[in-house]
Amino acid sequence: MTEPMLYLFAFGAGLGPMIGSFVYLEKTVTYPQFLGPGMIAVAVLFQSFFEGAYSSFVRLSFQKTWQALLTAPLSFTDVFLGDWLWAATKGVIGGLVTGLVVIAFGLYPPSALLFSLPILVLAALLFGACGLVTAGIVRTIDQVNLPTFLFILPMFTLCGTYFPRTNLPQAARWLAEALPLSAIVDFLRWPIGLQNYWPWQLGWLLVLGALAVSWAWRAIYRRIYL
Repeated sequence: MTEPMLYLFAFGAGLGPMIGSFVYLEKTVTYPQFLGPGMIAVAVLFQSFFEGAYSSFVRLSFQKTWQALLTAPLSFTDVFLGDWLWAATKGVIGGLVTGLVVIAFGLYPPSALLFSLPILVLAALLFGACGLVTAGIVRTIDQVNLPTFLFILPMFTLCGTYFPRTNLPQAARWLAEALPLSAIVDFLRWPIGLQNYWPWQLGWLLVLGALAVSWAWRAIYRRIYL
């Protein structure tokens, strides 16, 4: 949870004086103001995904928590929902704590964090489901590094957290736009403004979320029962 706060301080204090202010969505913003919402999104990403990936894998493969719960009068869906919602809860908590730090530095309006809560919940549910997909398909804990390097790090670096995606080459920009963190970051910057294609971004997030939940349910079901 401390990593996004460290990035906020390091990049905000280190690069902020060098960059100063720039125009984003036809508004002039300082670099720390641009960076703050991105770090809130990163906190949600890290907390929900890694709880769903590493912690759920441990509960599934080493501690056998899932199997033990299934001996009680609980269905597989009950256990799945409990793990998924716990991963999402940790993501929301991480986003809120980071958001409070961003507010304390004067980089985000206090009311904006409250109105951004539905965005945090949607992001946490999506990334928590992605973590459960990982827990369901990998066979060793070391293999969790593969989706981390192939999926999480590209989002962390390319999705507009540290710089506008318009600075990227066209092909890289298309890739970044397709990654879900881009839409989350854009929505969290709503006090500055929204992209004119935001309805498409919202629809894309809902589609990805539904696909991730379905895939995670089936992957873990097969792991336990087949």
